[in-house]
Amino acid sequence: MGKDNGRMDCLVVTNNHMTKTLVEKNAHIKLVFLEETVQGVLNYCQKLFENGGFKLAADPMGGRRARPFPYLTVILQETGRETPIKDWERIMQYTLLDEKRKETYMGYDEAMRADFEVLDCSLTKSALKIEISEIKRIRIDQKIGI
Repeated sequence: MGKDNGRMDCLVVTNNHMTKTLVEKNAHIKLVFLEETVQGVLNYCQKLFENGGFKLAADPMGGRRARPFPYLTVILQETGRETPIKDWERIMQYTLLDEKRKETYMGYDEAMRADFEVLDCSLTKSALKIEISEIKRIRIDQKIGI
């Protein structure tokens, strides 16, 4: 895939509503939104890898080792070639990490889940180089129901 004004074209796979809203405002980014668990996002990525033509464009574990996240956004780049082994391994490592921590984040209350939603969206914004003002506007719009 090419670049547009220095931005990488990519596919974002997420279970985060805030990230979905952010990505939808950026027409050059393709989106797959899943009403699934973290494992559902990982399974979807594995299916794309099985079909070939995608690789990780950013490390899905970046910034997530310290706490279990109930949201996951994976950024993929289309390559037209087989998925590199290191990308398969990274998805498997995240699967194992999620399995260990799922019980913890499943018990988070709504306020804690909202905090993790913002964190996941912020990590995605950084990886995609989207302006932080867009995230703030999304958060405000969600609070007032727009």
